Amino acid sequence: MKLLVDSGEATTMDEAIATFSQYGVRVVLGADVAESPALQIIALTVINTAARSFQGNVQICGTRDIELVVHGFEGIQLSDFSTWAGVHSNSTQSGSWPEIYIGTVAGGVGNSKLAPWAVGWSFGIGGKATSDADAFVPACVAAGALAVSEAFSILRGDSPYAGRRAMCFSLWSMKADLAQPSAGTLASLDRGLWLIGLGHLGQAYCWTLGLMRQQHAIQLVLQDIDIVTESTLTTSVLSGASDLKRMKTRTVAAWMERRGFGTRIVERRFDAATHVAATEPMTALFGVDNPSARRICEGAGFSTVLDAGLGSGYSDFRALRVRGFPGTSSAARIWAGNVVSGPKPLAPAYQALVTKGADPCGVTTLATRSVGAPFVGCYAAAMLVAELMRRRAGEAGHNVIDLSLRNPELVETA
Repeated sequence: MKLLVDSGEATTMDEAIATFSQYGVRVVLGADVAESPALQIIALTVINTAARSFQGNVQICGTRDIELVVHGFEGIQLSDFSTWAGVHSNSTQSGSWPEIYIGTVAGGVGNSKLAPWAVGWSFGIGGKATSDADAFVPACVAAGALAVSEAFSILRGDSPYAGRRAMCFSLWSMKADLAQPSAGTLASLDRGLWLIGLGHLGQAYCWTLGLMRQQHAIQLVLQDIDIVTESTLTTSVLSGASDLKRMKTRTVAAWMERRGFGTRIVERRFDAATHVAATEPMTALFGVDNPSARRICEGAGFSTVLDAGLGSGYSDFRALRVRGFPGTSSAARIWAGNVVSGPKPLAPAYQALVTKGADPCGVTTLATRSVGAPFVGCYAAAMLVAELMRRRAGEAGHNVIDLSLRNPELVETA
């Protein structure tokens, strides 16, 4: 909804609410979803991100009472998960919504009908690929996130190709191809991780990691200082209504412990005083948008730092970039100074709030908050976790992976 306000398309909050309430997706499940972990991961990612992106407007067609077989969800009914994620679709509006077909669905796929798939480390939309039951978890997460992104573009009408194009991508090559690791390649979560920031991105990292089975309990250090708020529920995929006013560290720790991870929590800012001990995880996953913290990420003693960044404005919020450190450029150089921009005129809807008597400072704070969508965070998380696993399999790391979900096949790496 903030997209409509910030872009000026909606001149009042009421207009933005009315317009956005018409957005939604239909998720059509094939019978084979009941037995396929890969298809279930795609479905869960679609439902989780779409429900948060479209204010619960997700209509699930097919058998909703599937008993889940995915790691961490065993024995849970899909209908119960959907309720937790916030699904409450009004089917009378769903006739014009894009459809996402998961698994084998009769009737074929045409315009506004999206068919995500994952095979090994590759994934995509459309074509004739059939998902592997044991496809790489990040590929399944990326497939689901990509499908919701394409549905969003169809609803927005901002891409003439959305719903009409077939796409494929490999998390092994990080290119728009079908590359797979060679036979016998081993990539496993065999060492601990330190996660800094447990909001939009950090929870997307843990959504992806939590779906991956481990050979033994992996230790996570979870660092954040914030609590779960109403706005958290719209972007952060591990947070439910029962988590409101709870520390994000506690919410994420409980989620990951239920999936076999060991956790330690740090509820203080990441700053120059933060130093990793020799017995603690030496790989850090950064999910913060604070340049001051990112600037010093290489100074804490980690051997490897992976960082994801997202666009924040209404025109670029689907852009994402994954960086690895140490690399060709240092974090201190990339984020050498805080970007300070002058005040911008308030969009008409914000001006209308002030005219009606709203506190100007509060309205300005609202106006300067980032536009965020959980499907972008989950796609970025899939890229970052795949980069982590590539490195743990012995592959050379990328310094940067850069793309926009408006044209995801135009990925650039270095």
